[in-house]
Order: sequence, then structure tokens, then C-alpha cells
Amino acid sequence: MSLLHLKKVSLSGTRRAVSSLCALLLVLLSPLASAQHVMTINSNSDVVTETAPVDNAVLAEAPADLMMRFSTYVRLVKLVLKAPGNTPVDIGFRYNPDASRVFFWDLPPLPAADYYTVEWAAIDPVNFVARGSFSFSFGPDASPPSELIPQDEELAPVIVPDFRLIDQGF
Repeated sequence: MSLLHLKKVSLSGTRRAVSSLCALLLVLLSPLASAQHVMTINSNSDVVTETAPVDNAVLAEAPADLMMRFSTYVRLVKLVLKAPGNTPVDIGFRYNPDASRVFFWDLPPLPAADYYTVEWAAIDPVNFVARGSFSFSFGPDASPPSELIPQDEELAPVIVPDFRLIDQGF
């Protein structure tokens, strides 16, 4: 195989990789794919999040997964999906102490409901709690959740252990 042939193969592979990466970035960074929020509801952190589905989204069909992207590395300590009336949906969330900036969570098949709300809480690098929620609805006759959610519905308190008090072996 000649050096020229190897170079052409390498460049075409690189072009495909760059093209695929650009397409992925366009989808992930598209304003339709995510929304940016500064979560300040009962929060002492200024962590910024992006979510998919976006808050108040009306989707054609039920989402297969959730995505949360944070402005810094966090430990996700709460991820709850609720149907109207604060009815929890088991999504199998269990605390994992590993910090990350992006979390994907597979959802079970969701039955028809007026809307769903995702409540989350995370601990940022300085051990402050960031928390928030976002809602979505789906189906041919769906309405934006903001038109359906009662105004007096509040986030449940988050009780998080103070990890600074745990012996880190230092």
C-alpha cells in the first residue's frame, strides 16, 4: 500500500469522524434539544443546567430518556419522575457518588398522562445543593405543562447528608 493511499484513507476517516462529531454537536447544542436554566428554587448553588426534554415541552411521543447537562461536575443525589398528583414513576434511580457534568437516564414506557415532572438535586464541587425541576407532556392532544400544573405545587424538600463530615482518609 502506498503512502498516498494511506493518507487518503486516513483523511476520509477523519472527515467522517469530524462530520459525525459536528452532527452530534448540532443536535446536542440545538435550542430545540435542550434548555438552559439557572436553578434557584430552594437552592444555594448557582449551577446552570440544560435538559432534554426542555422545560414545558410538548412532545409528539413519550421520551425514551432524560438528559441533564450541568455547568460543572456534580453528584446527582435525586432524580424523581412524577405524574400528575405527585404520583412517582419508578425509573430505578439510585445514588452514585461519581461526579459528572452530563447524565442520561433511560425511561420505562410512560403511560398517557397530562404531564410529567422531573425533580432533581445535585451537590456541586463546593458541596452546595442545587435543585430544580422541569416538566413535559406528550401526545397528539397534549398541552404545555405550565397550563396544567397547579400553582401551589412545590418541590419536596431535599435532605442531603453533609459529605464534608465524612472521613475522607486524609
